[in-house]
Amino acid sequence: MNKTLKIVMGLIIVVVLIIVFILLQRPSKNPEKQISSTSETAKQADTRTAYAPLTIPDLRANNYEEGNLTIERQLSNGSNFTRYIAFYKSEGNKIYGLLTIPNTSKPTNGFPAIVFMHGYIPPDRYSTIRNYRTYQAELASEGFVTYKPDLRGHGNSQGEPASSHFSQKYVIDALHAISSIKKHEYVDTTRIGYWGHSNGGEIGIRVAVITTELKAYSFWAGVVGSFEDMLETHNQKIPFLRNRNIELVQKYGLPSKNPDFWNKMDPYHYLDYVSAPIQLQHATTDHSVPVELSVHLKQELEQANKTVVLYKYQGDDHNISKNYNIAWQRTVQFFKDDL
Repeated sequence: MNKTLKIVMGLIIVVVLIIVFILLQRPSKNPEKQISSTSETAKQADTRTAYAPLTIPDLRANNYEEGNLTIERQLSNGSNFTRYIAFYKSEGNKIYGLLTIPNTSKPTNGFPAIVFMHGYIPPDRYSTIRNYRTYQAELASEGFVTYKPDLRGHGNSQGEPASSHFSQKYVIDALHAISSIKKHEYVDTTRIGYWGHSNGGEIGIRVAVITTELKAYSFWAGVVGSFEDMLETHNQKIPFLRNRNIELVQKYGLPSKNPDFWNKMDPYHYLDYVSAPIQLQHATTDHSVPVELSVHLKQELEQANKTVVLYKYQGDDHNISKNYNIAWQRTVQFFKDDL
């Protein structure tokens, strides 16, 4: 009996161990443990996608018809135009800006218009009325409706400031601005152009491969290089990229090492979509944005059989201040010819 009892007890112990093992493999019914596990999975997913900007195909597929351009108040007049503070919506944010309308009689189809995109200014120092006032007036006084959006987080515009280089938020703001000004009663919808300085040029070259709504682009000292230009080839000449620890680079590597990631965001790989002439103006001694970026863009646009012209100014600065008059004459004539 003792031997038989030992065998039976041994079998019982084995069965119990098998049952315990099976139970341990089943999902926990503890709600707190399940929530914790789900949260950890979500956190890992967020880590994978938190810094991945929208790609050019994503931006091309989106709709930018969020609202109209609404005048909030009138300011003092310019020489032959009236100035207004006006706003539109971009991703739910109210984006303010400076609107100018010629004082002359409205043409049958409306005035030609320019979306005027400012360069980088620390958001807490930016002023809707003061910054780029004389620049915008150059176009306003020539009979164009102009609108200079204050990008999100600038001036009184809602939203958080973003990176011009590694986020598409400002591009989205620009696309909504184009859509809203196109609806304005004083604007000829078939004659809208784009002017951008510095980071405004970087936004502009992305806009140019996303929309066909604009008929001409003028970039002054534009940050218009490819990602490889800016992060590898010429990064030591660009103060805001020099020796910086950039999260996207840390996460995905440099463009030359991970082209599959970077090419989807790089307008250089979508230049076939450019549908309007592009004018580039750049100083050879620009210490903020190297002229090589404009030179490279011109080369790539020509290879894609696009219309492009580049004016280089020897010994001038980031604002082309020594050749200000001739640069503006060229810009105004360019828009008059191509809009």
